[in-house]
Amino acid sequence: MRETAQAFEASFISQMLKPMFEGLSTEAPFGGGEAEATWRSFLLDEMGKQTARAGGVGLADQVMSEMMRLQEVGQ
Repeated sequence: MRETAQAFEASFISQMLKPMFEGLSTEAPFGGGEAEATWRSFLLDEMGKQTARAGGVGLADQVMSEMMRLQEVGQ
């Protein structure tokens, strides 16, 4: 359950970071192009995962508590 809650938080963080990178201008010789756009989503996913592993924003704890509550109610 913890793993699922943490994955949800990582996805949430990744989506929250996305707008921060949309307006960045990356120019040659080290940036730009289609490849950068492709890899940027991977970078954001990993940033979200790492942030969630480091404690995140507390969303995983809330999600896990709710999952446990719903599991108890269903029994």
